[in-house]
Amino acid sequence: MPVKKVAIVTDSTADIPALVQKQLDIHVVPLNVVFGETNYLDGVDITSQSFFEMLPKSQFHPRTSQPSPGDFTAVYERLLKDYDEVLSLHISAGVSGTYQSAVMARDIVSTTSVAVLDTRSASLGLGLAVVAAAEARNAGQDLPEILAAAKRICERQTLLISVDTLEYLRRNGRIGKASALLGTLLNVHPVLRFADGAVAPHAKIRGKMSKVLQSMVDAAGEFVPHGRAVQAAIMHGNCPERAEELKALLEKAYRVDSLLVNVIGPVIGVHAGPGAVGLVVVPK
Repeated sequence: MPVKKVAIVTDSTADIPALVQKQLDIHVVPLNVVFGETNYLDGVDITSQSFFEMLPKSQFHPRTSQPSPGDFTAVYERLLKDYDEVLSLHISAGVSGTYQSAVMARDIVSTTSVAVLDTRSASLGLGLAVVAAAEARNAGQDLPEILAAAKRICERQTLLISVDTLEYLRRNGRIGKASALLGTLLNVHPVLRFADGAVAPHAKIRGKMSKVLQSMVDAAGEFVPHGRAVQAAIMHGNCPERAEELKALLEKAYRVDSLLVNVIGPVIGVHAGPGAVGLVVVPK
C-alpha cells in the first residue's frame, strides 16, 4: 500500500529560514503585522530586515493578528489537490489565536484529511517541531508517525528568551509602565521561558549582555543537563553578534548535533523587540 502524500503546514511565527522551508517543502501561512493603517503579511510583504528597519522610525507601534479561518481553508483546499493529507503545526494557543483559526478551517475542509497540532511553543521552538515533521514525512513515514515526531520535539524542548529592553513588552501590555521604567533604570534583562504553552518569567539578570547570555545557557542546564547531546536553535532580534556569542557558550555546555539560527520574524519581533535573543534546546 503506497504511503500517502502529507503536506506540512505551519505559520510565520515558526521563524524557519526560507531556504529550509524550500528544501523541506514546508508551507507557511502568514500572520499579519499592522503599522498604523497598513497591514503587512509576515514574511510576504515584510521581512525581518525591513521590519527591524521600520520599527524605530515608525510613528506607530505595530500590532499583530492571526490568520483567519478562511486563510487556512484556502491553503488546505489548495494543498489537498496535490496531497492526500495535511499536518498543520502552530504557535501555542496560549499566546495566539492562530491555532484556533486552523482548527476552524480543518472542521470546514476535512476532519479526516487535516490534522492540527498546538505545539505550545513559538519561534524556532515551533520551527524545530515543524522541521522534525517535514524530515519524518520526507523519510516516508505516515501521518501518525510524523505527528509523533513533532510531538517529541514539543514535549522535550526548553525555550528561553531574553529581551534587550522591556519597552516592547510594555507597549504590548505584557508588563506595566512602572516595571518597564524600573527595569531600564536598573539595567535588568528578564530571562523568560515557555512553560505550559505560555511565557513565564524565569530570572532577572542585571549587567552586561554577556552575563545574560551565560545565564540563559545556565538556565537551559536546569532542564537539559549540560554535557548532553542536543539539537538546538538560536533566534535573535537583528543582533547576529549576540547569536554568535550565545552559540559559543552553547557549544561549551553541550554536544550540539544540529543548530538552526535565524532572525526573529516580524510578529515575534513586535513583542520581543530588537536585541532579543532566544535559545531552544532539545535532548537527543
